[in-house]
Amino acid sequence: MTTSLLDTTTSDAVPWPAPDAIILRGRNLHPLADTTNLSRFRDDVWFTSPADIDNAKGTPSLNFTNYPTGQRTAFKAFGLAVLDHDRPAVLQAGAPSDQASPSTLHGWIIELRLFAEWLAARRIGRICDVTICDLNLYHVHVMALSYGGARKADYLHAVRVLWAYRQHLPAECRLPEGRPWGAATARQLAGHTEWNRYNKTPRIQPDTMEALLAWALRVLEDFGPDIREAFLEDRQLMDGSHPTTRFYREYYFGRPLVKRLQHLLPELRKSGRQLPGQRREDGTIEIACGHLARLVACSPRHVYRRAAAVAALADEHGVTVAPDAHLGRITGFLHGTPWKDQPIGLSEIGHLVRMLRTACFVTICYLSGMRGGEVLKLRRGCLSEDEAGQLTLIGYASKGPDSTGTGTGPNDGERAWAVVSVVGTAVTMLESLTESQLLFPPSPKRKSSRPIISGRPLRNAVVNADLADFITWVNNTFARPDGAMPIPPDQTKPVHASRFRRTLAHFVVRRPGGLIAAALQYGHISTKVTLAYAGEADTNWLDDLTIERLEMVIDQIDDDLMHLDDGEHVSGPSAEEYRRRLHQLTPFAGRVVDKVRNAERLLTSTDPSIHHGRGMTCVYRTETALCRARLEPERAADGPDESECRSACTNLAYTDRDVALLRERLIALDAGARDPLTPRPLRDRRAAQALQCRAIVDGHDHAHRGAGTGTEGVA
Repeated sequence: MTTSLLDTTTSDAVPWPAPDAIILRGRNLHPLADTTNLSRFRDDVWFTSPADIDNAKGTPSLNFTNYPTGQRTAFKAFGLAVLDHDRPAVLQAGAPSDQASPSTLHGWIIELRLFAEWLAARRIGRICDVTICDLNLYHVHVMALSYGGARKADYLHAVRVLWAYRQHLPAECRLPEGRPWGAATARQLAGHTEWNRYNKTPRIQPDTMEALLAWALRVLEDFGPDIREAFLEDRQLMDGSHPTTRFYREYYFGRPLVKRLQHLLPELRKSGRQLPGQRREDGTIEIACGHLARLVACSPRHVYRRAAAVAALADEHGVTVAPDAHLGRITGFLHGTPWKDQPIGLSEIGHLVRMLRTACFVTICYLSGMRGGEVLKLRRGCLSEDEAGQLTLIGYASKGPDSTGTGTGPNDGERAWAVVSVVGTAVTMLESLTESQLLFPPSPKRKSSRPIISGRPLRNAVVNADLADFITWVNNTFARPDGAMPIPPDQTKPVHASRFRRTLAHFVVRRPGGLIAAALQYGHISTKVTLAYAGEADTNWLDDLTIERLEMVIDQIDDDLMHLDDGEHVSGPSAEEYRRRLHQLTPFAGRVVDKVRNAERLLTSTDPSIHHGRGMTCVYRTETALCRARLEPERAADGPDESECRSACTNLAYTDRDVALLRERLIALDAGARDPLTPRPLRDRRAAQALQCRAIVDGHDHAHRGAGTGTEGVA
């Protein structure tokens, strides 16, 4: 549970904050935060890390020491107002009741220092003494700076933010009532008009993404069990719970090392195994004394002192020293052969576990549509299964009003994501690799004495480095015989966690039936949240789908018009409607889209509702769609369902591209119908399918010939 220290109301007469006022009184605090040592208003440096609810952002401190002495208290009052209150409506870009984050406030404090220094230089002691003329002069001052347009816009926007919070400030800290510099945006005032809010995150190239996902699944499903067993064996040896260790501790208690080795060495020779070893810097191999001590439940120091005697005893028994200390065994296969020649060594287990965790991250992040930060915040027990066998991940949003834990419910900020079974496999694998509550715990080397810091999940920067290492490891270890890399590089930029979500939206929209699949998943999530969870579904991914769908529709219209202009023939009951819908659309000249709702409106006016499938084109109309006849009217309006497509549907049309695919299918069907080794029911079915396919092809050819003689008919 989080705690809040503020319960006040806003009035016109706002008093100055008390010097000992707690600066985070209006914020929910981390459960492990030290509430006895919180920053006060009188401090010139404010520490905001106790308000880092999700424990991942690492909120910066707010430093007022660089402000002019005469202006410092006023701007500290502004900082406290931002921490206490919701973002004013004039600044509201997100959902209502959204508070500016400490990180956002940190940026405003840095940018307002220029304004404070300008006021001090002009001997303006109070913010309330600033006039409209002064603000215009400050605009001129900012425009004269040598910074870029974006930086200038930030300086102007910060002043507008100071004005927006005026109702929460003492009278001496309030700018004039009128909006500074009118209705123009800060970027327009700074001349930075080329900027737009469109998501510029580049997609991962298809060849790279498909190979990366395929290898992530291979590492998870084929190599993962071996890596996990080796890791668990190493952990058992460390805590003394391994069966071998227990045996020597129970039956050889108090006996010297020699007695233990006289039992161990014959067992190794009998099973064809070697003594655990390790490679020195000069390339020579020596006995891994530490690992051997764990095996025989003996003091490592004692084994190190007797290393020479151990080597001599091993020679007597004919047992050699391995180049590494082997753990577990190899059961997974790659192309019919074991994926590793030797069992996993102690020296490589840490790296392989990191590669396995990275494979799990790729699987979860890409196949769920979650943001990278949301995946990193997943906790043990986040996977649930309903009575129908559907899997859901419960996590926490990394963007939006709930991402900072501002609610009051027990499931504050929770979101649900419907996932496929392989994502559940990845979650189960991660839970078996750590005892931490976090599925992606930070490295033990990054532990801190401060509980809040030590409990933070991995950072995106660490995961991005792991992704690069994963691709390098796969390409170096599993290179193809022809020298080609298993995972080709992305020529745009390195693969980062932030690129998965946008890439998934691109792939989903451009797959046949992909939009319907996404819509069904969204509905499934909503149902789950309603029935089982007190959280909110992740709806932001659908915003990405909207943008991707708009791009896809525009590209498809241009492609279809180009084929019609080049003489492509169209047949079928909706051939004329297909042509009419395309010709009534003017070529898209381009338009700046800065909000999802604008993209939705543009999509509504642009989308001809033409859906290209496998060997057919659906010119969709809800009233005549046979594939939607059994659905409720509200669901039937979503679009076609190709899996329920009926050949008698009047929405169908066939382009030359569709018929080319049907000709290829017809050859395969005819061959299957004539195959004497195929059972009779299957041959009859393929013959019937071939007859239906041939009728469509012949009808298309007949209509095409009719078009050439001016007697075109509808097939």
